[in-house]
Amino acid sequence: MAETATPTRAPALTTPGLRVATAAGVCLVAYSYLAGLWPSRHGSTPEFVAVVRAWLNKPTGLGEDFGYLGTALLVLIAGYAITGALCTGRRALLVRAAVPLVAAAALGGVLFLVGAQPLVDVAVAAPVGAVLLFTALTAAVLPLLRVHPVLAVFVLLEVACVIALVGGWLGGDGGSAAARAAGAAAALVPLLAFGQLSWLFRANRLPAAHGVALGVLCLALTVPSDLLFPEYTGFWRPLGGVVAALLFLIALPRGEAFAATRPVRWVADRAWPLALAVPVVGYPVLGLLAALPFALALPVAVAATGAAAEALHRRVGWSA
Repeated sequence: MAETATPTRAPALTTPGLRVATAAGVCLVAYSYLAGLWPSRHGSTPEFVAVVRAWLNKPTGLGEDFGYLGTALLVLIAGYAITGALCTGRRALLVRAAVPLVAAAALGGVLFLVGAQPLVDVAVAAPVGAVLLFTALTAAVLPLLRVHPVLAVFVLLEVACVIALVGGWLGGDGGSAAARAAGAAAALVPLLAFGQLSWLFRANRLPAAHGVALGVLCLALTVPSDLLFPEYTGFWRPLGGVVAALLFLIALPRGEAFAATRPVRWVADRAWPLALAVPVVGYPVLGLLAALPFALALPVAVAATGAAAEALHRRVGWSA
């Protein structure tokens, strides 16, 4: 027998609070890659970044200049929205969301050919791969998700864990880079599944006790990634995942006042194009402007990122 409550009207794919969290996640990712990562890789650290690291990052244990916290927030929200889109038959939204991804990949290739250096690290590719993998897995278990969501989510997590384990094993010590990338992507799927559980609960398709138990399991499954991928060791990523999950749950039922403000609306409406434009446009622009003082180059890179996202938004009409 299916272990669900009587389904009610399906909740929206987002909420005012999640739009605020989306905007915050994008800003954290942009700050991490543009203000933190690029200068660090080029032998300098802006004074304001050093202050933030000393007074916020180190005391809280949230490393990578809050980049993983922002990524985890966006991944959680993606899991919520993707589940809602698939469960309510709105797959066209997911197809439309692929357009910015294709455009960003094409633009990144062009910039690379002209000598720019888009950021193509695993940290960038893994969240995108995780979203694609999660979407495919959710679509595969969708019939089961409708009648027995607990079993469906458990199967999804099990498949993701197998991929992460195999990828970490085959990609370790100079092994297959593709396998390692697949494993890193699969290691993020539990966070997407956490977002999925939240949508199922709000749709009254999942009992609270089962949702809590599976949610704890999802967060626990973020811990082995530090063992599978030694490069993550020392950044306390599981802590970032837990903090992101708490912020996600806090934001989910509230946030109307902040969501109505113009800056939040602008960023949230362009969240997906912005998240892609940060590593593909903003990061290489900093490289092209390396001869300028960083205080001048950073605003130009941010403006270029926003312009690229605005162009994609106007072309595709995508919004969070």
